[in-house]
Amino acid sequence: MKGEQTFERFRRIRRSSDYKRTWQEGRRYHTTHFVVIVNPGREFSRLGITVSRKVGNAVCRNQLKRWIRDLFRNNYKQFGLIVDLSIIAKRQAGPLSRSQVDRELLTVFARLETEDHV
Repeated sequence: MKGEQTFERFRRIRRSSDYKRTWQEGRRYHTTHFVVIVNPGREFSRLGITVSRKVGNAVCRNQLKRWIRDLFRNNYKQFGLIVDLSIIAKRQAGPLSRSQVDRELLTVFARLETEDHV
């Protein structure tokens, strides 16, 4: 079913003003390979991903973004909150496997689930 596998436009942070607001007002969670910034959302949870060229070549960066989008799409409902989530990949994130990315980001998602205040 194509509809279940798409990442809808309204689930993306697309405007620079929204990114800026999230970065300035949001709460930061640091992991070994990612910085996750969480800010209360308005209507529904949204995701923004930043992966610079320092992380790797285009194939590597796009694969990392696909994995993060897929993880968010399958797990955003568990937060129990409506949040704007900005995930920034650190330079060392390039050689990670999908299971390593999932494990690292799911630990942050679990912390969001247990915290009532964002």
